Amino acid sequence: MRIIVLGGGLQGRVIAQNLSERHENPTILIGDIQRPHVLPQNVSFKQVDVLDMGQVKEATAGADAAVLAVPSSIARQALINLIESGVPVADVSFTPDPPLDLDQAAKEKGSCCVVDCGVAPGLSHILVGGAHKQLNGLDEIQILVGGMPIEPPSVFYHAVYFNPRDLIAEYIRPARARENGSDTGDAPLNAAVHQVEDTTGRFEAFLSDGLRTLLTSYPDTPDMWERTLRWPGHLDTMKVLNDLGLFEPGTIADTTADTIEKRFPGRLHPDFILMKVTCRKGKRKLSWRLFDRLTDEQSAMSRTTGYTTAAIAMLLARQKFTEAGVHAPEKLGEHSHLAQEIFDDVNAHGLKVEQLTENS
Repeated sequence: MRIIVLGGGLQGRVIAQNLSERHENPTILIGDIQRPHVLPQNVSFKQVDVLDMGQVKEATAGADAAVLAVPSSIARQALINLIESGVPVADVSFTPDPPLDLDQAAKEKGSCCVVDCGVAPGLSHILVGGAHKQLNGLDEIQILVGGMPIEPPSVFYHAVYFNPRDLIAEYIRPARARENGSDTGDAPLNAAVHQVEDTTGRFEAFLSDGLRTLLTSYPDTPDMWERTLRWPGHLDTMKVLNDLGLFEPGTIADTTADTIEKRFPGRLHPDFILMKVTCRKGKRKLSWRLFDRLTDEQSAMSRTTGYTTAAIAMLLARQKFTEAGVHAPEKLGEHSHLAQEIFDDVNAHGLKVEQLTENS
């Protein structure tokens, strides 16, 4: 078994390491424009420009599956190149809009591609897909999720655990949701802030754009939203930065992103992640909770995102899911045996998805 991970950043390395530790002893290759400073054990490297069709085709020749883990700014073209190669793809790069429009191209090339393969979207959507199938439709979908420092630093009350430009985009990109059957798109920093209590603490929650494919997969669900969790004080800081014009696209936003990452790097602020997913149909309700924290020097954000992606990549490499096309993660959830295999996989690596309630 041979799997190539395109993207040598932290996320790509976590995924590659997870895959390399499988009992099947797969051959794992990281492909990127530059060699990572640290290469996981038993993982090889090949210089690959993901924007070069020829290099992508050469690197993926004979691969059983590929993982795409590159910055969102180049993800769409990289995915187009991967689809052209015909290899099965687990995509965790989160293009600004889900690339479902590439479905026909994937079908023509025989490529089975699952997008948004992270934790939320990703694992959250697999849970929703299962609930939709089990309850024969849904009236309401609620997703609460946040990766945060265990001890928040003053002023910023957060830290940078993934690409800082993608982090800023989370606050300024319209948060698509649905209320009473009507689609909405509020600006996250202008939306109402909700207070959320959990055993881990008290947080602020704001609308974010994490529903993505759920809006089109389940058009008959009248109410759905995702809210991001943050420590109190963080949103106030982000609003001030936005009001000062420091999130304006271009050089200004790039400088802001680089400065935030330099001042508040995730490696200096051990993190945890909390996710709650609730689905309702009439009086029946299904809900789940995931909690994880930094373990073995791997951040909770990279573990939950990377391990879910690795589990989906293994499904593809084992040919458990082979339907050509571009698929949302909720489609996997609609197949109970595939969803269970993913949950068993992440649980075996220390991530526990706990079902909380089932009311009827």
